[in-house]
Amino acid sequence: MTRTKAAVQRKLARILRHRKDPHGMEITDEAIMKGVEVDDAGIVQLWVQPTRAHCPCCINDLMELRSEIKKQRGVLACHIEVIGVPQADRWTAAINE
Repeated sequence: MTRTKAAVQRKLARILRHRKDPHGMEITDEAIMKGVEVDDAGIVQLWVQPTRAHCPCCINDLMELRSEIKKQRGVLACHIEVIGVPQADRWTAAINE
């Protein structure tokens, strides 16, 4: 494991540890966070299933989360993949544009 990867993993853990979704659930709950990956270059990928399928505040919250992650030193890029909701590809496109 590279030093960059280890540093990014620590920063990501700090961000996610105390974060809640707009409806009060911990974002690290297994019902929401389906996967996390950090590669050696510092690219972060998250797989998320929002708690409510048609809630605009969930989209906005994920956009803010992505922005916060991208601001961290050592993070080259961040991609959030939305899964398990209708038109998940549209959610993913909106969050990552």
